[in-house]
Amino acid sequence: MTTETELNELTELDEPISPKTNIKIFADTIGFQSRVSIQYSKILNTEVGQKILKIFNNDSRILSLNGKMISRGSGGRIFEVSHLAMWFLWCVNEYGKKAAISHLKSFLDSDKIEVINTLWIIGVMLDESISLQDGYTIQALKDMPDSDDKEHFLKFRMSVHEIMNFPLCAITKPCYVNKLRPNDPEAIINDNPDFWNVSRRLNEIAMLLNAVKGIACVPYYATSYTPLTIPFGIFSSGGGGMFLCDIKNDGSTKLQSESITIINILIEAYEKLNTTEKEKFQRILIRLYQAKIRRQIEDKILDLGIALEMLLLDGKDEQLALSFRLRGSWLIGNSQNRKKIFEQLKKIYKFRSQVAHSGLLCEGIAEKIAHVRDTFPEYQSLAEDICQKIIKDGIPDWEKLILNSIENPE
Repeated sequence: MTTETELNELTELDEPISPKTNIKIFADTIGFQSRVSIQYSKILNTEVGQKILKIFNNDSRILSLNGKMISRGSGGRIFEVSHLAMWFLWCVNEYGKKAAISHLKSFLDSDKIEVINTLWIIGVMLDESISLQDGYTIQALKDMPDSDDKEHFLKFRMSVHEIMNFPLCAITKPCYVNKLRPNDPEAIINDNPDFWNVSRRLNEIAMLLNAVKGIACVPYYATSYTPLTIPFGIFSSGGGGMFLCDIKNDGSTKLQSESITIINILIEAYEKLNTTEKEKFQRILIRLYQAKIRRQIEDKILDLGIALEMLLLDGKDEQLALSFRLRGSWLIGNSQNRKKIFEQLKKIYKFRSQVAHSGLLCEGIAEKIAHVRDTFPEYQSLAEDICQKIIKDGIPDWEKLILNSIENPE
């Protein structure tokens, strides 16, 4: 058997090898990855395909992988020489012979490979991908690697009849994982801990987006992809985990590039919290998310009030209503707007109590309910400001905050 000498024969190939297979945004009975696999499995039976298979079957590094599971992070695929040959033919076609040989040798020589840890989210759209700190990215649908998932979501985006909301972007981060995936399910859990830590953080970032003005975001589908230049690339198997959410957003809000700064600040501050604090904020953020997307104003007020109570109250106060509006107004207010914030919080608490205790908002009077509905965006903005403030700066010493502010007025 030979290695480098045999692989050098790859330089004699002609290129391109086959027409490019493109993503389709309208209905097709066969998925994108299946179409690519069918196309290149046929090429394996041609003269050039058989030449590649012969070269690969004489390479000891390639044969040593036979029957082993090649990881793509959250999943994997059993190694077969024919899969590698199809990927190589595709890579030559897309990137050229020299690049394809280089990528192949890098894969064979490495114990670890790069994967793209991915969390598809709904409720958010953006024109261009946004880079966050620590290598995380909120990636536009058009910029995601070609895959069945990308094609599937693009189809629904183009359908004027589709009433369900599907992802228009994903939160991603490249990770390095062991090339060979264990067969033992228990070993998989302990394999590549950095990958699973990133997966957890992707979910946390998705929920933190709900503290951003006007954004209502929820995780939809967690998966991972092999970069196209790394076997098996586009020929990797799919699959991942769906998230169960009580209420799904049926619309999407554009995330503005100017939000990057606050998102990075929130991520950095959140990461410093202990486990108990993180769990608390996850509950607050899901309530804030629900308040933003619910249709009935009574439900919106109830969720918003609960989120604010979790932020401003600790269950130890006897004067809950007073502490609620005092703390919020002194936390984010100043001498010019503190009274207005105080009154807004007073109304939010009153409306929440009405719904919680009687099931009716404003005694069911339509005109008053309409006014609450019209004013709700102001209440939502106030809750977003308070949530951002407490995530960034932590829960304050409320007594000291209020007394110091009174003694040192602005």
